[in-house]
Amino acid sequence: MSSLDLTDLIILASIAVLTAGFMVWRGSGSSDLAAPRPGVSAAAAAAAAAARPGTPAKETAKSSKKSLLALVNEKPAGNGRLIAVYGSQTGTAEDLAARISKEVALSLSIPTLVVDPEEYDMSELAHWPSGTKDVFGFFLATYGEGEPTDNAVDFYSWLMDGKGTGEDEGDEEDDMVFESPLEGLSFFVFCLGNKTYEYYNAIGRRADLRLERLGAKRIGERGEGDDDASLEEDFLAWKPSIMAALGSFFGVDASAAPSMRDRPHVPAFEVIDAVDPFDGVFHGELAYDKPRSWAPVPGSMADSGDFVVVGSHKFAESKPAGAFDTKHPFYGRIVASRPLFGKIVDDFNFADAQLPASNPPQWTSSGTKVSVKRECFHIELDLSGSGLKYTTGDHVGLWAENSPAEVARLAKVLGIADLDRVIDLVPHDSSSKKPFSTPCTLRAALSNYVDLSEPLKQFHLDVLAKYATDAAEKARLFDLSEDRALFIDLIQNGRKNLADVLEEFHSVKLPLGVVLTELLSRISVRYYSISSSSVEEPTKVSVTAVVVRYAIAQASGRSDGAKKPVVQVKEGITTSWLQRNHDLSVSADFAAKAAQNRSSVPALYVPLYIRSSNFRLPSNPAVPVIMVGPGTGIAPFRAFVRERVLAAQRGETVGTTWLFYGCRNKDLDYLYREELESLEKIVKDDGLSIDLRISTAFSRDGPKKVYVQHLVAQSQDEIWRILEKDRGHFYICGDAKHMAHDVNAALESMAASSGGLKPEAAKLWLKELRGSPRFAEDVWS
Repeated sequence: MSSLDLTDLIILASIAVLTAGFMVWRGSGSSDLAAPRPGVSAAAAAAAAAARPGTPAKETAKSSKKSLLALVNEKPAGNGRLIAVYGSQTGTAEDLAARISKEVALSLSIPTLVVDPEEYDMSELAHWPSGTKDVFGFFLATYGEGEPTDNAVDFYSWLMDGKGTGEDEGDEEDDMVFESPLEGLSFFVFCLGNKTYEYYNAIGRRADLRLERLGAKRIGERGEGDDDASLEEDFLAWKPSIMAALGSFFGVDASAAPSMRDRPHVPAFEVIDAVDPFDGVFHGELAYDKPRSWAPVPGSMADSGDFVVVGSHKFAESKPAGAFDTKHPFYGRIVASRPLFGKIVDDFNFADAQLPASNPPQWTSSGTKVSVKRECFHIELDLSGSGLKYTTGDHVGLWAENSPAEVARLAKVLGIADLDRVIDLVPHDSSSKKPFSTPCTLRAALSNYVDLSEPLKQFHLDVLAKYATDAAEKARLFDLSEDRALFIDLIQNGRKNLADVLEEFHSVKLPLGVVLTELLSRISVRYYSISSSSVEEPTKVSVTAVVVRYAIAQASGRSDGAKKPVVQVKEGITTSWLQRNHDLSVSADFAAKAAQNRSSVPALYVPLYIRSSNFRLPSNPAVPVIMVGPGTGIAPFRAFVRERVLAAQRGETVGTTWLFYGCRNKDLDYLYREELESLEKIVKDDGLSIDLRISTAFSRDGPKKVYVQHLVAQSQDEIWRILEKDRGHFYICGDAKHMAHDVNAALESMAASSGGLKPEAAKLWLKELRGSPRFAEDVWS
């Protein structure tokens, strides 16, 4: 036999073996168990495979989450039920899911459940019992640049099966679609987003299309809420249609239900005194299992860094609870804090209003003017001992505390005499999840667990009305709960919180359970761009924060109220908390003030978590980068610049590093000015191989306002060369609605002028750039 014949036989035999292997693989229906699809984690791939009909039980990855089927089987519902699933970052989606659930239960007498997809095995949707008349309502917020919220990541990965971007309208081969694993499932979707961002409501829209492609049946129309305008109004406009659709689906006449005014309020939870708590008492620490405690590290003294000494000892958790996550954050010590500016005053003028008393140095009142101090701080947090790592450009999440003054204010109007009373929460419905850890003190609940600054929503006024003992106040509160224009004028425009309203309506006597679980939402994590470099400081993260503080007039909500509006100074919950920590860190009597801390957490230890971001420097430092970041948008770019200079100091060739920075006044609020000028001097004096440029715009220093987008337009020829010829990267950080929009418009204009593209081609060029890895935004509205 010739060698050629032998080769032919070998090739034919190989083909036969491969074909047979392929047929076995194809027939098993479980290929994802061997290798996840591109872009899907192994856990998500295993969950997806577990959901597919016909997958052998022994090949199915066991989920560590609770069983959703077991939860619903605890309470059989012959006529079906509504299961509301929420993907929520700040609590709004969770709130809407709870509101729809409550109304369905009251109006349609249909059982409801509210489900956090992070806690339950959502792949069980593919095994949902046939013949049930259940409806799944998905309330899904879009976070960041078209990303699911933290608690919905696993569910979204499983549902999309690796197709997590785009509208998912392609005709590509898809095993899950061919099998229609969700056939017979009924659902509806309400999306939450912000039109300022490019990927408006992307997560809800993609999920809606995907559910339908997988065989599920849509009930009613998809709802969409825009937080840039009025998400609440969008929700209220959509709600009647979905209630009608649900009434039709369940065969219930919703019009026969009693009016909202006639329905008694049933508290979701009752507050009771905790009796001999077995696992201890929570005093403000954040945890999902047992209270956490801290003890001094023997012999350790606090670091004395460049700025301040912020304590006498380091502390560590006496019983570390394992990996840190968003429900069990790490407590990092504030090791340094310094003001970046504090000489700026914003004036608010009120022609006919009652001004607040002065509160130096935060604000002063005179005549018709309230002068509010603007401040910005650089704060450094220690990650030592946490195992947490970050990459330059990531975000740090912080959980704030309410101010002691606001806690005392609300306690006064509620008639709370003992803030150190230890309480527990008893749910009206055994399936309801406690909103925070108990048993805890009332002080911990009001200081650390619920947000006292959040303005009331319109439906809250209906709850307050039902606890008003004065007939006139009751009627007025009902009017405010039903008349949208009246509510906006008297409550929303003044950003009135619970204490504001209770100070006006004295006859409202609220059960504590209603206050803590229905009228006040949980304090949610606030994310900040990290302004330190992970290469330079791998065990520290820094935050650059301007204190949110403003004066606002509040018209009386009472029909017989004062004629003059009352002016209040409002503060952001997180930034004012950071300022209080700074003030404590530099106080002369630090030890005495720290000893007054009523929490179990040591002073200056703050809960934090690192969230990964796609806001990344190119891996090759020779690639040019252009950064646009006015105000606190400079935060990640401070880190970028420092890291690029450090690379140059190591002898690496670093490409153009060009920062466009803007602020009001060069001498008042130019963040990190001395530091940036020092880096420029180092580059020049040491002859480093880096083209570092800092271009600045000051909007209040001259006769004409100059912003960063103007500087970009002025340098358009060189920017075009860097982006097109040198394949540079472009970054934007800061305000999304105005600055980022204007910078993008300048880029489009540049493509037409410097690139010679026609208008439509310039638009396409910008769209393609924005969709590429060479463009990144870290913006907020």
